[in-house]
Amino acid sequence: MKLVISIIIPNFNGLKLLKICLQSLKKQTFKNSEIIIVDNGSTDSSVAFIKENYSSCQIIQLDKNYGFAKAVNEGIKKSKGKYVVLLNNDTEVDKNFLKHLVETADQQDVGFLTAKRFNYYKRNLIDSAGDDMDSAGHLILRGFGQKNSAEFDKSGYIFLASGGSCLIKKEVFEKIGYFDEDYFMYMEDADFFFRAQLAGFKGWYQPKALVYHMRMASSKNLDFVEYLNFRNMMANIIKNFPWSLLIHNFNWLKIILVNINTIRYLSCKGLLWQGIKAEAYILYNLPKLLKKRKNIQQNKKVSDEYIINKILNKKFI
Repeated sequence: MKLVISIIIPNFNGLKLLKICLQSLKKQTFKNSEIIIVDNGSTDSSVAFIKENYSSCQIIQLDKNYGFAKAVNEGIKKSKGKYVVLLNNDTEVDKNFLKHLVETADQQDVGFLTAKRFNYYKRNLIDSAGDDMDSAGHLILRGFGQKNSAEFDKSGYIFLASGGSCLIKKEVFEKIGYFDEDYFMYMEDADFFFRAQLAGFKGWYQPKALVYHMRMASSKNLDFVEYLNFRNMMANIIKNFPWSLLIHNFNWLKIILVNINTIRYLSCKGLLWQGIKAEAYILYNLPKLLKKRKNIQQNKKVSDEYIINKILNKKFI
């Protein structure tokens, strides 16, 4: 029987998290799967725990922390399944999580799926019901912090997915490549799924596939997180926004004003240096980003109007 699902879990010093995540995967009703854990040079006995308690899991050991993007790429390259499921180590999944993703992937003509994610600690609150992006490049987690309701029980098309709880069909990687490892972590999933949309792959939200997420449990350096989010948001705009979106209703001016306001926001939080570093990174790497942009835009299969309509009226809160 052909292997259907390859589950890729990146890990860095996540021993306590893996105990919960792997136990929930052990209870899955859908069994035709493999689990690949990519360890980013952990020093907390994560690898020893996996070998002792979950010997069926494949382990890819990296020599240091390369971040989310490289870790999942290494796992994807080793995967043998028809579909790839990316899962954060700070999650617990419902026993029918894989079952609902596979059934939907078999039925829907889409490139990727996103699950319904709840707050692990307050399980009546939505963590994400699919992701969107506004016209200034902010990532929007649909339903974040809201109480669960009938609105979030409806399946349908979605623009972006979370890299921590999604299914991706192999043909997407064949067409657009892998996650951009220059991102290290944060917003690399928004970049990947934006590129997928530009290449003609649609996304689907499956609310029956349930995930419970311990938000930020695997991120300790919050100053670094702010830097990466700001830096990678700007990289997404440069790489992926069609020219028509940049000039639509002076959206380029809005982006500049949002950029300035983000610097002000970081300054008020005592993180001005993180904002300066992010701006310096973008300027230094601008030729490289523009080269990536050229390749992405040349391979675009959808109209600018399609992209504009997907993100124009999205509101970042």
